[in-house]
Amino acid sequence: MMRKNDQGKARLLLLGNATQAHLKRWAAYFSDNGYDVFTLSLERATDFPTRYRKCWVPGLLPGFIRYPLAVPQVRDVVATFKPDIINAHFLPNYGVIAALIRKKPWILSTWGSDIMMLPEKSPFHMKRTRYVLERASFITSDAEVMTKRLTELGVSHGRILTVPFGVDLSVFTPRGGEGISDKPRIVSCRKLEHVYNVRTLIEAFPIVKAELPDAALTIAGDGSQKKKLVGLAQETGYRDDILFVGDVDHDKLPALLREHNIYVSTALSDTTSVSLLEAMACGLYPVVTNIPANRDWIVDGTNGTRVPPSNPDELAGAIIAAWRDMPSRIAAKNHNEGIIKKRADWHQNMALVNELFQRIIEEERGLA
Repeated sequence: MMRKNDQGKARLLLLGNATQAHLKRWAAYFSDNGYDVFTLSLERATDFPTRYRKCWVPGLLPGFIRYPLAVPQVRDVVATFKPDIINAHFLPNYGVIAALIRKKPWILSTWGSDIMMLPEKSPFHMKRTRYVLERASFITSDAEVMTKRLTELGVSHGRILTVPFGVDLSVFTPRGGEGISDKPRIVSCRKLEHVYNVRTLIEAFPIVKAELPDAALTIAGDGSQKKKLVGLAQETGYRDDILFVGDVDHDKLPALLREHNIYVSTALSDTTSVSLLEAMACGLYPVVTNIPANRDWIVDGTNGTRVPPSNPDELAGAIIAAWRDMPSRIAAKNHNEGIIKKRADWHQNMALVNELFQRIIEEERGLA
């Protein structure tokens, strides 16, 4: 436990999108571990687990203007709340805010596309990325591939903590028995955005149906491409077998996963995918794209199948082969249970983040 002085609880100011399940879990973890947590967000939340305030800025402005406009409000909270540490999630918005308020120490938590994709969009995006990275005291990364990219952007290894978000193993568990339905049930839990390439899965589905007539597909998630993807599903002729369920509350996700037996991720780029880890913990057989982040978790043919991105034929073939090979699915389920317990336990992994926070705070308070 953290040593305390007469200042009492350690005060943590979180900056991030309060509608996101990852931020809610993060806030709840630190609150449960004795921190006084205050969260600021430009997004409105109705069920945030800690003290929370929405920053008001005009909604129609582009993001690169909106978020800096919140800086005076954040500075006011810093002046009154007097945080021991600030933790900003996602570089282009809340990382920018933290960099601009110039209050140390602060930790940037990167989430994936903010490091892996956005810096390459333009010279402005790259300059903004480097500006924020140079000013963060430390950076948390959820994958080795992202840590490698951070070092390429000039961050020293000594300022990076690499740890996956992880899975709550008391909640994400396989269903009883073998956990395998007698019918092929396929699920995707990625957002309906270009980078997750759900289009390829929908294009593969008619090929799957031709070989596995009982197959059904559930698409959990929402995003800017939903209308196009629903239209594409209609064009396949199998719209009744493709269920769009939208964003699923995190506490309802384990039950949804346990209704399925094959998990698919068609992402073009990724870091450690929490939805992949959750599916592995629930005993689903993973079929994922052959990208560096997935290679950290899936050994092709051992605990899942890796396929080339944007190839409906290869994807369909992998799904069909996985369904027809029950022994391999059972072996993968058992193998993945061990992987998740060893490398992706939420509480064990967050304890490493907590240790970093404690060390920084104790150094700031002169207790180290």
